[in-house]
Amino acid sequence: MMAEERLDRIETMTNDKGYVSTKDLAALLQVSEPTIRADCRELEKQGRIIRVHGGAKSRQTQGILTRSLEKAMDDRQNVGEQEKDRLCRYAASLVQEDDCIFIDGGTTFATILPYLKGKRIRIVTHSQIVVDSFREDNGELFVIGGSYSPQYKMNLGPIALAQLESFNFQYAFLSCAGIDLNRRKAYTAELETAEVKKKAMELAEKSFLFINGAKQHVKGFCSFADLNAFDGIVTDAAGPDIPDNFIVLEES
Repeated sequence: MMAEERLDRIETMTNDKGYVSTKDLAALLQVSEPTIRADCRELEKQGRIIRVHGGAKSRQTQGILTRSLEKAMDDRQNVGEQEKDRLCRYAASLVQEDDCIFIDGGTTFATILPYLKGKRIRIVTHSQIVVDSFREDNGELFVIGGSYSPQYKMNLGPIALAQLESFNFQYAFLSCAGIDLNRRKAYTAELETAEVKKKAMELAEKSFLFINGAKQHVKGFCSFADLNAFDGIVTDAAGPDIPDNFIVLEES
């Protein structure tokens, strides 16, 4: 059995049963448990299953991601660090001298500023994570005010939206809680973060969404954009049937 066929069968069995153990998958597909674990890592990277202790569970059974279910920033900071860093390097490669850019909140862009070092640019953000990592050689920083959210480590609400209106951008670099490839929607877990993303997209000449493979097939409580509204959707992994504007980064 070819590797791609095996991945498809693991995904199908996981979706059919909701959960399948590594031991059962190995027996059914007549391969070793280490092979199954490697396959499950690849499927999770592509956003097609969720790895759990002893096996895998279907993404179709996880429900809708809401604010109360979303992990705190501190818990997400060290998850998928290499993948996020690769996304940050690509984002920084788009930026030219004298550009004005919006950097979204969340842990996705935690390491973007070192890649912007020495560029004469203007950065607008509502993210405390970006503010904390800012250095003088990262350009000029404009921080959006508003109601501070300890959970998301960013400023939100009407004041944030009003202040954002003062700016225009070459690029808006955005993150999200998840995307739905069937409905072609991008999601957040709650309304206030969605409103900031919508506003930033309105003010930007080009908008790019950055997601790791694990966020594919994750439905959030609030949709904020159709996937075709982005000039590019940058990811580290993708399965079949992806939109034309997907940019899949190769491992470096």
